Amino acid sequence: MRRIFFVVIFLMVAGCNTVGQTSPFFEPGFQLEGRSAAALSAEWWKWAMSDPTDTNPVGDTTGVHCGNGQQGNVWFLAGGFGSSKIKRNCVIPAGKYIFFPMINAAYWPKENSSYTCEQAKSAATVTNENALNLFVELDGVAMADPKRYRARTDECFNVFERVPSTFHSYNAYPSASDGYWVLLQPLQKGMHIIKFGGQYGNGDMVQDIEYEIFVQ
Repeated sequence: MRRIFFVVIFLMVAGCNTVGQTSPFFEPGFQLEGRSAAALSAEWWKWAMSDPTDTNPVGDTTGVHCGNGQQGNVWFLAGGFGSSKIKRNCVIPAGKYIFFPMINAAYWPKENSSYTCEQAKSAATVTNENALNLFVELDGVAMADPKRYRARTDECFNVFERVPSTFHSYNAYPSASDGYWVLLQPLQKGMHIIKFGGQYGNGDMVQDIEYEIFVQ
């Protein structure tokens, strides 16, 4: 069994869809084109693990690789592997929704194990019961009540689904994720600052992440 923690940033919105929405932050329970936070979290993990090299955007300490592997109309932001204090710069095309976890965990089996989906979901849940000191800021405005944003995958997935075959990865089903996820409306063109962080347990993992984002 493997276990990896990530943290990232986000905020809050009014309503479960984009019609008539004025806040930049989606409320918990949103549906974006039929995709929930839990469904997007599975896609985020596939993205996060799709590059097992030194160009992986989760291991990136400057933001130079923030565009790697991005697909579709949702742009993923990353935290860091384990405890991390990172400041990144990232250029994002206009019109992209932005999705990321404040903090989260995923579990998946070793190759050829008998690990079950229920075991993976249970393991991820235990970790997130102990999340503390969550915070998110967009351009200096803090998100209210970040613990409302918890989302867990209902169905398991293969976290290595997007890894290129040249890296000889294995089918890591059943993988499961649990964490605090937020979706942000497309930002206006120009510069924005997003900060986020939190910790597990008694400081077992602490995240302090800042993105300076330029939307063009």
